[in-house]
Amino acid sequence: MVGIVVVSHSILLAQGVVELATQMTQGKANIAIAAGVDDPENPIGTDAIAVMAAIEQVCDDDGVVVLMDLGSALLSTEMALELLDPELADKVSLISAPIVEGTMAASVAAAAGLPREAVIAEASSALDVKKAHLGEATDAQQEDQQNGQQNDQNGDGNSPPIASQMPDSLTLSFEWQVQNPHGLHARPAAAIVGALASFDADVVLFKGDQQANAKSLNSIAKLGVRCGEVIRLQANGAMAQQAIDAFTLLANDHFGEAAQVSKMLEGEGCFGEQDGENPEEPLVQSPENAAPEGALAGIRVSDGVAIAPAAIFSAAMPAVPKREFAGASAEITALNNAIAQVQQDLTTEAAGPHGAIFEAHSLMLADPEITRALALMIAESVISEQAWLAVMEGLAAQYAAAESQYMREREADIWDITRRVMVALTGDKGSALTLTEPVVLFARDLMPSDVASLDKSKVLAICLSEGGKTSHSAILARAMGIPALVKTKGCLEQVHAGDPVILDGFAGHLWFAPTANIAQALELKRQQWCDDIENSAANAQAPAITKAGHVISVLANIGGPDDVAQALACGAEGVGLFRTEFLFQQSDALPSEEEQYQVYRDIAAAFGDKPVTIRSLDVGGDKPLVAYPMPAEDNPFLGQRGVRLCLAHPELFATQLRAILRAHAEQPNIQLMIPMIATVAEVQQVKALLVQQCAQLGLSDTGLAVGIMIEVPAAVFNAESLAKEVDFFSIGTNDLTQYVMAADRGNSAIAELVDYFQPAVISAIAHTCEIANKAGISVSMCGEMAGDTKATETLLSLGLSKFSASAALLPALKETIRHS
Repeated sequence: MVGIVVVSHSILLAQGVVELATQMTQGKANIAIAAGVDDPENPIGTDAIAVMAAIEQVCDDDGVVVLMDLGSALLSTEMALELLDPELADKVSLISAPIVEGTMAASVAAAAGLPREAVIAEASSALDVKKAHLGEATDAQQEDQQNGQQNDQNGDGNSPPIASQMPDSLTLSFEWQVQNPHGLHARPAAAIVGALASFDADVVLFKGDQQANAKSLNSIAKLGVRCGEVIRLQANGAMAQQAIDAFTLLANDHFGEAAQVSKMLEGEGCFGEQDGENPEEPLVQSPENAAPEGALAGIRVSDGVAIAPAAIFSAAMPAVPKREFAGASAEITALNNAIAQVQQDLTTEAAGPHGAIFEAHSLMLADPEITRALALMIAESVISEQAWLAVMEGLAAQYAAAESQYMREREADIWDITRRVMVALTGDKGSALTLTEPVVLFARDLMPSDVASLDKSKVLAICLSEGGKTSHSAILARAMGIPALVKTKGCLEQVHAGDPVILDGFAGHLWFAPTANIAQALELKRQQWCDDIENSAANAQAPAITKAGHVISVLANIGGPDDVAQALACGAEGVGLFRTEFLFQQSDALPSEEEQYQVYRDIAAAFGDKPVTIRSLDVGGDKPLVAYPMPAEDNPFLGQRGVRLCLAHPELFATQLRAILRAHAEQPNIQLMIPMIATVAEVQQVKALLVQQCAQLGLSDTGLAVGIMIEVPAAVFNAESLAKEVDFFSIGTNDLTQYVMAADRGNSAIAELVDYFQPAVISAIAHTCEIANKAGISVSMCGEMAGDTKATETLLSLGLSKFSASAALLPALKETIRHS
């Protein structure tokens, strides 16, 4: 890593600058100070020997960058270079960047593992963000003007051209024609960042003369790459070839959208390849889509008909508080804490349906360009709330100005994470919309987090005056089965809270004053739609029986009480996986035994005599608990996760076991499942704890069934011994696949390995089923593979007897089993 040395006449100034840089890099930068002199009466000055010692302290093969005050600081540093060994001195660069902004930019770049040339370039351009904010021309822009060249080669006005940092002789490149239906929007961009972030290389993505940092999600997205356009990746550095190889592999998978590309190619080519717009979404209403008298026309997002009074939704951005600057360290800490809180919420949401939307939000939030811009503003004594809002407003404006309609719709995602962090910073959640009756919800636009938190029993339909068909809010509305229209121009001007309205999602019409005949026809249309839903639900309640007459259990994966109703409506025959993490991750305090007991008891009661499988706490390492902080681990997927963490912290585990035992005493359909089991000894320790907690509760042997997750290869190999200790197996294919294939399931660069159809994974599943069936214990599956109907026939042939999947997948899964 490139070392940073700060040379200043004042030790206090240097310490303050380094403290700020350390906060921004979370201590990852290698920084040393050479400041002041050892004279209590006259401490202002510099010492060449101290500078030499500081350079020696942080220097390694990557070299050192030195930032200095004027005057004697520069002279002392030059003298220190003369005193150093020539071989060491050759690795040292003295630069003229401003000491505050330059140190910040250099430290962030060095902590990211960039080479010395790139660190120097980042430090040298450190004032560009401030100049742009104040309306002054940057050095790069002034040079362009002098040379008569086009301004803003980078497309953002904030940084010098990235490619200028790359020696041509060392640069590798790869060219690709993008075929993704909507170009490189947020999710493909997130895949690129995920694939390239870990490589020690400078990676730049080009579209014509425009270029972007390929390790920055927002930079890639701002390029506005559309379907059919050609991009070029340039890589330079120690791992340039590995970066090119990873990008090539990802491109051939169409950046994680191979299925969408294949479907598109079977049709009429790229969406909007002529004008950048989605042809399904006209910007101007055509005569065919014009509204009939008494109605407004909108763009269809989700089918259905709703008849209900109107409710108006408005979620304002929290205001920037009027307060004094608390110091750079305190402001950075407050901002980091707020971002960390939102990141944790996004991690939880990413585990649910359509989690990719919230994974993309998480990557947006972690963008290094945002971090750098915030650091520069806070270094100028801007309070954290104002800095955050200013940086994100600028980013939202860039999305809003994108050429593609699809990319312009990503502006809503930027505002969503902006508001969430502002709420975390200020504590101002605004006034909540309280619904006492079913309504049609009206708004200018809705953020994805707004949609995800809607009460579907109260919100019968959604009508937006803005928004887009491909927005993440629209995707969530479709997934929730809520009829919805977007771009219904004039709806907010014509509607008042409580007005009776009819929303026809099939036709794309919002009715205010239909004639009696039209109102009757719309009511019949709504009734037919409701009947169709009921028929589907009724079929979902029927058992899943194969053609050979085998009855297969189909259960639901749930995350909490809010998922129970949908699971039952979709035909769940119990719960195959109850993720208890939601109880622990939804607040800053650990849930009490009583709180857990009530939740477990109530959920089990809702399912009657159907089995409810409660998985004990599965956190640790990659899934931290705010209420129970633990040391970070270098390799969290191989660290204290699941049962390992629980056994290491019995006070945490015992509370949950007591709550489960108490609930089981009232609801005998409860059974316990332990994650991350690798050895028989771990099972025996859990069973011993259960006996101990039973005794403390005054319970005799309760008959609680205890099973384990098969997700560690050791559990597959130990299956015969483990089967003698437990009542059932449940195969968790998500972790089992990544452990069998030694491939991180979150790394899109090796996506072809993270595939549960790999022969090695199938063999592990087959062995587990064989052992379980021989031992006479049931074997189920609760991983993603269980809900994949392409895998159903194979799993049945291997001897799987129970499937557990997300509730929405159950009707299709049951139908597939019936035809097997």
